[in-house]
Amino acid sequence: MEIADVRQANGAAVRRRRLRQALLVSPLLIGNVLLLALCLLGFQVLSSTRAYVGGESFWSKGRALAIQHLRAYAATGVPDELQAFESALAVPLGDRQARLALEQPVPDLDRARRGFEQGGLSPEDIPAAIRLYRCCGETPLMAEAVEAWRTADQRILMLKAIADELQQLHESVLPADARAARSAELLRWLDQLEAELRGFELRYSDALGRASRATFYLLSLLLALFTALLSLTLFLVVRHSMKRQSAYETELEDANQRWTLAAAGDGLGLFEWRLRGDTVTMDANALAVYGLGAEAAGQPIPRARLSALVDPADQPQIRLALEKVQRDAELFRQRYRIHPPGVAERHVEIAAVMRGELDAGDRRMIGIVRDVSAGVRQERAELDRATAQRAAAARMEFLSRLSHELRTPLNAVLGFSDLLALDGAEPLSERQRQRVQLIADAGRHLLRLVDDVLDISRIDSGRLSIERRPTPLAPVLASAAALSSAEREQFAVRLELPELPPALAVWGDAHRLGQVLTNLLSNGFKYNRPGGTVRVQVAAEGPQVRIEVHDEGPGIGAEEVQHLFQAFKRLPGAVHRSGTGLGLTIVKLLVEQMGGSVEVRSAIGQGSVFSVTLEAAPAGA
Repeated sequence: MEIADVRQANGAAVRRRRLRQALLVSPLLIGNVLLLALCLLGFQVLSSTRAYVGGESFWSKGRALAIQHLRAYAATGVPDELQAFESALAVPLGDRQARLALEQPVPDLDRARRGFEQGGLSPEDIPAAIRLYRCCGETPLMAEAVEAWRTADQRILMLKAIADELQQLHESVLPADARAARSAELLRWLDQLEAELRGFELRYSDALGRASRATFYLLSLLLALFTALLSLTLFLVVRHSMKRQSAYETELEDANQRWTLAAAGDGLGLFEWRLRGDTVTMDANALAVYGLGAEAAGQPIPRARLSALVDPADQPQIRLALEKVQRDAELFRQRYRIHPPGVAERHVEIAAVMRGELDAGDRRMIGIVRDVSAGVRQERAELDRATAQRAAAARMEFLSRLSHELRTPLNAVLGFSDLLALDGAEPLSERQRQRVQLIADAGRHLLRLVDDVLDISRIDSGRLSIERRPTPLAPVLASAAALSSAEREQFAVRLELPELPPALAVWGDAHRLGQVLTNLLSNGFKYNRPGGTVRVQVAAEGPQVRIEVHDEGPGIGAEEVQHLFQAFKRLPGAVHRSGTGLGLTIVKLLVEQMGGSVEVRSAIGQGSVFSVTLEAAPAGA
């Protein structure tokens, strides 16, 4: 029963706190809404006034043009001048139509809109002009301007009457003297009307100006009043919030000082996670572990922001551990990975305990955090090193045993096959000789495979001895051509070698470079067309020397080029050719061991070019 009372009291306290917050925030919201409404009203009134000022400009221009054309018509009688007069007069007549439509007991808005459009107003300004006239047209604010507008419209109709009489006068058969006298009288009347219309235009403009200024002063007063009230309310709210914030900051600063002194000697980061609000407060050391700026020290950070830095693979175990520690209040200890922004992956270790009562709303976790990435990397490096050493040792032992176990029977097979082929006492038949030759070829192929696998293993384990020294190219290339001459004759392919200067040399190992060139030449012979040519080109390119082996074979597709240097990778078109599938792999590994690179250019039907680039050695070195 007591627990229920406590919960009820806590709920009541929460409701009272929320009510106080609402009472603090409500005046601000109401003031902002009223301030926004006044601003919008002011903009609307000023925009509408601008529309009437623009309309007055079109009205004045239309009136002036109409009088100008009417004078010209009176003097010349040209019908075009009369039509121009009517066209110019349509602008003030359109405004008159809009005003009359809005002054009806039930305003005709469509007719008013058409009238304003005829008067030259922009379609975007017409709704504002209609609203302003309906709202303020009969008020003292616009009464003087509207009265000047009505009177001017009556004078506009008189212009129309003068035009009609002039038209009748030009079409009449009266004597010339009589027409001239009446025309002069009408022009004097026109001069009088023009002067009166100008006066009404000035009255209308002055009235609009006074109305705009009055509106501005009224809105300014209201805005100043609401701004003052809003500022006062905001001041009271901010002062209250600053007092509470100051007390909280003082408490937090004291706690941070105690934590800093406790963790200074051990390089630990301290944190506090409050379940209410789900925020974490961290000191500078903890922030540095997570890759966050020190300026956030002592400030609540949403736990979701920190959880987003945790490696996704480690998040489930942390979630389960947090649920367990909240339930059982045990020591919380975890090691996991994080990915701070702009920083490499880190391993973090955390140890913490729960404090406070969940029902009281002060449940929190207090703990330490530290970066253990260096230790993890060291452990992992030692483990990887030991594993690699064991694997390399096991691989080398296996390959050594394999080489020994295979070479002994292979040497016997090759030796006995040679004896059978050379035995003059018991010569073999042609069919038997062919079979023995097949046995010998298969044995030599297997022996080459063993040698290639051993080479690759030595290179991979770093046990292959390569001595980089200035190596002349001419003798190495000649030796490689001699070693591959048997295959060249077998496939009936011509070989074109360049004449190299004796001084041309590269940094490399003569034996291994010869092995590279022999493999490339052999590859060019085997995958050439019958009667084709293998052409070797050597070029010095600044600090490097490029060796290119061109063949005239069927070429290699772009998708197959990327698989050329993979071990035991035989392309679909080459499965019938002899070979271990390791030659190009060994070429690439050896060239890279000598500090060079290998490239391939090929296209279907255009042959292939294998390029080896090595660092040039100085002449005579």
